[in-house]
This record gives sequence, C-alpha cells and structure tokens, in this order.
Amino acid sequence: MSSTLGTRLGCILATASLAFAPLSSAQDTPLGVVLQADLAHVRQSSLTEGASIFAGEEISTDVGGSADIRIANSRYSLAASSLGRFYPAHAGKGSVAELSNGTLTFRRDNADGIEVVASDIRIAPQGDAAATGQVTIFSPCKISVTAITGDLKVIAGAETHNVAEKESYEVLPQQSVISVANFVSPDDPAYHQSHTHKACTTPRQSNGMSQFTKIGIIAGAAGGAAAILLLAHGSKSGSSNNSGGSGGGGVESPDKP
Repeated sequence: MSSTLGTRLGCILATASLAFAPLSSAQDTPLGVVLQADLAHVRQSSLTEGASIFAGEEISTDVGGSADIRIANSRYSLAASSLGRFYPAHAGKGSVAELSNGTLTFRRDNADGIEVVASDIRIAPQGDAAATGQVTIFSPCKISVTAITGDLKVIAGAETHNVAEKESYEVLPQQSVISVANFVSPDDPAYHQSHTHKACTTPRQSNGMSQFTKIGIIAGAAGGAAAILLLAHGSKSGSSNNSGGSGGGGVESPDKP
C-alpha cells in the first residue's frame, strides 16, 4: 500500500512539474528589445539601448525623455512623461500595449497583430496593411487617437469608430480607472477584475451622445515626418511626432470594453 501511494504521489509531482515548466520558460523569454532610450526607465532602473523588454514591465520616460521599442516586427515609441506596459497577444502573433500616461506612437509593417489599450479605449490597425498611429492620454476621461498612415479601428465601451488615415479624434471614455489591484495583460480573462472604475462626467460634445469628436486632419508631410521619426533609430521620436497633442494626466490601468 505504501509503495503504491508513493508511486502515485511521484506521478502527480512529475505531472505538475511538466505543467509548470512551460509557464516559467515563457516568463523568462524576452518580449522585445530597446532600440533607443533617453531618460527612460524600466521599473526603477535606467533603460538602455539593446536591453531586453519582458512582458508586463513598467516602462516610463522622464520630462524630455523617450523610448523606442521593437516587439517582433512592430515598433512602439513612448514620448516624454509617458508610462506603458507591453504584453504578447494571447491569440496569434502580435503584441498588446497598455498606455497609462502620456503619448505612445506605434508602427506595424506587416500583418502582426497590434492593440493599444488606454482607459476604456482599444485601438488596432484595420486589416493587414502597414499602419502608424498615435495615442495620447490628456486625462483619464480625455484621450486622442491619430491615424498617421493606414486606418485604425477604435472601440470605446460599446461604440466602435473607424479613424481614417490622417484623421485625429478626441475620444471620451465612459469611465476611468480609480485603483489597480494588479497588472495583467489586457488580453487576460482576469483583466477586467484587476482594477475598479469611476464614471466620467465629461459633457457630451456637439455630436450628440457619441464618444468620438473629430479634432483635425494631419497634413501628408506631417504624417510622413512622424513615421520617419518613429523609424529613426536614434531620434527622440516621442516629443517630436506628437501630432495628437502632448501627454496630460494619467490612468493606472484601462477598462476592458
């Protein structure tokens, strides 16, 4: 009896070790690499060119700082006074960026999946074509989205809107985050339960009950310059390509629509 019990216990332990091994390995695998960093940090340490980025790490920039990151075939650029976290996409090839403060510019050159989450808003390129976009958090209840090249699909709560190339929209989420229990990927089933929210009281604009208000059309030269700055390895792309405005107040973690 004792021998049989010991054999069963050994099998259980062996199975458990196999089940947890892939998870540990995945956590130790770099998600991306830093292409350029100036006055930027990962948690409390300085961020340096060539450093690896791991899923869920807090990446921040100081006043006058910037950080350019490559994840697979996509690029992300944090402007000055910005904070974000990056995760792998759970379904298929790609990445998810969670912007908590400031401005994030992103560029996708192929069919890699990209999604940017800011407050109650989710932004992703339309289709599989190359796309460059920018998201700025002015306050927890006021965010701008600009499509520099390609079209963007933007979801705010129950409302979905297409931001066409060279268009810029102000988006007013219905609620903002007031506290964060823990940071998990926006693709995680537990994401919605990881924080609590507060209703936004921002007055509706002249477009009625829509959360989207068109605020401008960027010129072709400006859009091209923003894309070039994002791709330039040593440029301070964060503060130079801010077509959607400068970063404002922040939010700890966005709400999942």
